[in-house]
Amino acid sequence: MNLYDEFFSMISLFNKLEIRYAVVDGIALAFHARPRFTRDIDVLVHQDDMSLLKMAMGRLGYEETAEPWILTNTTLTLHRFLKIEGQDEVMIDTLVANTDEHFRIIRDAELAESAIGTAPVAAKRDIILLKKSRSSDQDPVDISELEENDEDRESS
Repeated sequence: MNLYDEFFSMISLFNKLEIRYAVVDGIALAFHARPRFTRDIDVLVHQDDMSLLKMAMGRLGYEETAEPWILTNTTLTLHRFLKIEGQDEVMIDTLVANTDEHFRIIRDAELAESAIGTAPVAAKRDIILLKKSRSSDQDPVDISELEENDEDRESS
């Protein structure tokens, strides 16, 4: 399975169902800085749209793989969905937006054009904000990349 094909299928269905979401993390970095290897798709989803999202994930062939859990040092609950075809698998991590700040991130997402329509991508400042609240080993590298990309644009 191709991660980007899965991404396009997902955003197409989410948009059709009018799910309120923003793409965050690895794929969002490709829109704002430079692409980096990622094994999953991460989205921030409005808490009121979780039932609709779960139905959409089922339609796309994904199953929720574990009990949801709250990320350390945040109020974000993570739901993990997995699709397996033969030896291939794709994981979707869904962060449930449950504060005014999270709702603002979704509302302020930048609409990025793609082959199948628009994809709401969290603004660079909001990706940095989300990453600073977590403790992933990759987060400091991503934050540096996003900030460096800003400096490059300012100096050109």
